[in-house]
This record gives sequence, C-alpha cells and structure tokens, in this order.
Amino acid sequence: MKSLEIVPGETTDPALIREMKEFCEKRLGKGVVVAKDTPNFIANRIGTYGSLVTLQEMRRKGYTVEEVDAVTGPALGRPKSATFRTLDLVGIDTFVHVANNVYEQVTEPEEKAVFAVPDVLRDMVEKGWLGEKSGQGFYRKKKGPEGSEILALDLASMEYRPQKKTASASLEAAKLAKGAEAKTKALLGAGDRYSELAWNILKKVVVYSATKLDGIADSIRDIDEAMKWGFGWELGPFETWDAIGLVKSVQRMEAEGLAVPGWVKDWIAQGNTSFYRKREGVTLYVQSGRYKELETPPEEISLRSLKERGRTVKSNSGASLIDIGDGVACLEFHSPNNAIGADILVMIQQSLSEVRTHFDGLVIANQGKNFCVGANLMILLMEAQDEEWDEIDGIIRQFQQTMYRLKRFEKPVVAAPHRMTLGGGVEACLPADRIVAAAETYFGLVEVGVGLIPAGGGCKELALRVSRAVRHPDADLQPYLNQAFETVGMAKVSTSGHDAKRLGLLSPNDRIIVNQDHLIHEAKQAVLRMARDGYEPVPEEKIRVAGAEGKAVLQLGAYTMRQGGYISDHDVKIAGKLAHVLAGGDVPAGSLVTEQYLLDLEREAFLSLCGEPKTQRRMQHMLSKGKALRN
Repeated sequence: MKSLEIVPGETTDPALIREMKEFCEKRLGKGVVVAKDTPNFIANRIGTYGSLVTLQEMRRKGYTVEEVDAVTGPALGRPKSATFRTLDLVGIDTFVHVANNVYEQVTEPEEKAVFAVPDVLRDMVEKGWLGEKSGQGFYRKKKGPEGSEILALDLASMEYRPQKKTASASLEAAKLAKGAEAKTKALLGAGDRYSELAWNILKKVVVYSATKLDGIADSIRDIDEAMKWGFGWELGPFETWDAIGLVKSVQRMEAEGLAVPGWVKDWIAQGNTSFYRKREGVTLYVQSGRYKELETPPEEISLRSLKERGRTVKSNSGASLIDIGDGVACLEFHSPNNAIGADILVMIQQSLSEVRTHFDGLVIANQGKNFCVGANLMILLMEAQDEEWDEIDGIIRQFQQTMYRLKRFEKPVVAAPHRMTLGGGVEACLPADRIVAAAETYFGLVEVGVGLIPAGGGCKELALRVSRAVRHPDADLQPYLNQAFETVGMAKVSTSGHDAKRLGLLSPNDRIIVNQDHLIHEAKQAVLRMARDGYEPVPEEKIRVAGAEGKAVLQLGAYTMRQGGYISDHDVKIAGKLAHVLAGGDVPAGSLVTEQYLLDLEREAFLSLCGEPKTQRRMQHMLSKGKALRN
C-alpha cells in the first residue's frame, strides 16, 4: 500500500515531520500525507464511512452483494475488489473494530448513527464469517468436481448462493468509457437503478469529506491523495466532485435535502465551478477560500503536465517524444495497453533522429498503468492466419532493426520500466545503456505462453549476457545458458525489480527505485551522469555460443520434462526452437558469432512457429481469454 499518514502532535517539531516525510517517500516509496490526530485519521475515516453508507443504501433498496460490487469497483474508478471483496480481504472483525473506533469518539448524532455497526456485520463476526482469513465472508469459495465456484452471501436469508450476473445500461456505459472521470459520468448518467445506487453513495461521501475537511486534514489535496493511495481510488472525493460537475451536483444534492457545507457553497458563490483547475499546465486547488498552486517535488516528473505545457516534441498514435528538461527527452508509449506496434517503432526511430540533433540523451518511460505488455499480438495473428509471411518477416525485421539502432545510439539511453513489462516491453528495455526499474516491476520474456519465442532481440541479448558471464575462452557456458533457457522457456516473470536481477533479466549495474513517482527523474539523472562523463556507445562484440553441444543439452532437458508429463509436444517444439537460438545454432561449441547472426536465428524460429496451428490457437486464446492455453 502506497499510503502513509504522518500524525504530528501539538508540539512536534516541523523539521522532524519534513525529515520523516522525505525518508518515507524516498527510502520506503510511500505517498505521505500529514493527518490530524482524529479518529481513524484520513483514509480510514472516509473509507469506513463510504463502506457503511454503501451497506445502508444496499439494505434500504434491496441490492445484492454482487450488484454493489459491480457498481463500486472499476465502474467508479476503484479497485476490482470494490466494497465487499475488500471487506473480506480486510477482515469483517477488523472492519467492525475500525468502525467502532469512530462511533465511540464522535458526538454528532447523525455521524454517530452512520458508524453504528450494522447487525449483519455483528452476526457475521459471531458466526466466525470473517472473510478471506476464515474462508467465508460476503463471498465463499465452494469446491466441486468441475472446479471452484465463488458463492455470494444473501443478506436476507444469510445463506450462500451462486452469483447472479449483473448487467445494465449504466454498467455497460461505464465499461466502454475511458478513464475514471468518464466512467463515473457514464455510470451516473444512464438513469437506471445502478446509477441511483452510485449517486446515493457518492453524494454522501463527497459531502462528508467536505464536512470533515478542517477537522481531519490540512487540504482537499491531502484527502484526495489519502484515498487514492490508501484505498486505490483513481479519483479522490474532491476530484470525483469535479468530475460529476460541482455546481450541478450541489444543486441536485440540495434539492434532495442533503446539507452541503457552507464553505463549498461560498466557493461556488464566488463564481468557481471546480475545486481543481489548470493554469498553464500547473494544477491549482482550493485552500482557505482561494486557489493555491500545487507544489510538485523536483523528483516527481509528470509527463501529462509537461504535455499540457507544450513540451511535446513529436507524437503519433502510439508514442510521443517529450522534452523533460536539462537536455533530456522522454519517449512515452501510449498505445492501447502500451503494446508495441509499427507506430511505436516509427516514433522510436524519429526520436533517435531528434535526440541526435537536439538532446543529450533519451529516457524510455511512461506513466500508464503498465510499462508495456508486449507486441501487438492481434496484428501478428491476423497476418499468420492469412499466411502473410513476408509481412510478418517485415514486422520482425523492423522491430529488430529498431532495437539494434537503439542499442548502438551515440547518446545515452535509459529505460525506466514499471509494473507489467512483458515480452516486447522487455526487449525495448534490454538495448538501453541502463535500466532504472521501479521496485514493483514484473519483468519477463513470456512469448512461449503464446507459442512463440522472443524475436525482437531478447534471445540475442540473453545469449550476449551468457557470453559475458564467462570471459575465459575455455570456461563452460552451459550453466549460464541453462538458466537463460529456463527463464525464457518457462516464461518466468519477476516478482519485483530485484527479482528480475536474480533471473538475469536485469544486470548488476541496473538500478531499482522504490518510489515509482521518482522513476523518470532518476532515469533522467542517469542519462545526465553518462553524458557528463563523456558517453561513448558500447561497440558491437562477438558472442561466444555453446553451439550444437549446448543445444543438445537444452533439448535433453525439454525431452525429460515431456517424459515426466510436465509439458506438451508443442512445448517441446517451441523449446527446440528456443534452444537453437540461445545456443547459436549448429555451430561448434565456443564459436564466436555476430549479433545479426543471432537476430536472423530469432526471426527464422519466430516465423516458423507463427505457421504452427497450435501456436495460432494459443495466440487466439490469449487474445480472447487473457490467459495461456496449454495445447
């Protein structure tokens, strides 16, 4: 969890707060807000209130557990666990303690009534239905002969039953909308019973947040950040209020008899229509009756803000080149899922030309949910099904050549991956001079999961690392080769940035950054250091390979796994192609080969696998089901 609330006492030295805040942000990677010493502080005060009013609205209008979670999850820009799956994860007994903590310390009757723990929660605790830790709460997993089934609790009968599918115009509209703001508007705008549920929850939460502002936090920004970092909301309460329309929503709230805090009405009366606004790319937010400029630490570089300020150098549908200052440019992917296609490859090539002339170096980074989930699999499948082999060959050649140019570029390049960085995403990082990865990075060459092997230089780069690991010409390459073969052949994905080093996917010189908000800044600093130290591109080197003998050892390992029933015949075929590439083909052991030689082997193996019906079925299954097919 990113959120960390620091709570000073009345006589706490402000310098101590500043020092602790800096330590927690830089060393622990936390998002820090300063809270006041009140019951449950900020996030748990607002979050618990929100869960309780949701439960009240559910009982009042007869919604089911599944219906509430369908509305209060991604449809509102919130985590998939929504309301009741979150309570199951937290623990019903824990939630009851948290709610009681407020109930026992507040005196205002209406607030006290909300925090009075509902009988249904007390009954669940008495029954031992505590959620995930006891095996059942609002949901229960039932194992059957055909697999597991998740049952939902019927609060009327207090019995578990199969989940009922929840569908409506509002939920479908929210699903199709892009971004939390658009999703929230779509959900509220459809006018059905789920729109009503969302409205009745949101209006109470935003008004409660505004009512408690002065008592629990110093600013609306602290409340919004606490809810985003602590509960995984994409929009905090005041950002949500802006999204649904501050003036119009307040009019509706008052028409429905909800008391809106005076400071909010005064703010609107001054002619203001939002709590936040932009001015020349700078975010302003309301504090003490006026707009205040949001102070952004220098370690936090916002690509969105830079683009709003006109710092985009070049752009197309898949990527943009952005001037991030001090002579450094950033290449940002922004295609769907940041998947690599022709548009991104073109922008990489154009970016190199631009950086060569006008900048000292390049950072490859973005601030999407994930860095890059790989190449555009749909395009590859369509071309393979149409047997357009020349087209596929051209796509792979373009990918390989672009990555090769990136590696040989005459100015420093630093890649800054985060979260899911898979397949082609990894291959876009490996040519960089340095990788500065977020600690929460899941890094892996996963192409075998769709019946293919890495062909954008991934195999070549691992073979190069194997060669570098053993400098003596008579030393044995096989142990290092075996590790690379296993990593790619089993589609291993690191559990963190540090784990990527253990897998050999990151080098010892690559850095891990705990606070993802600082990632681009640190990558930029790495570029500047290399430029300042007189950067020279690494010359191409010959790669020593294990050849036919090493390939045979790898193939024997795959054969043994097949005999043990661990992999299929098609897995063996894929493993044979992978072994051929990583070992350098059928050359004698210890042969020195060029990078282009290995790239040719990659491309040939990739093309042959694209023609396999079982590979095409794996690709289709991944696209339709989102998971690997074992055939």
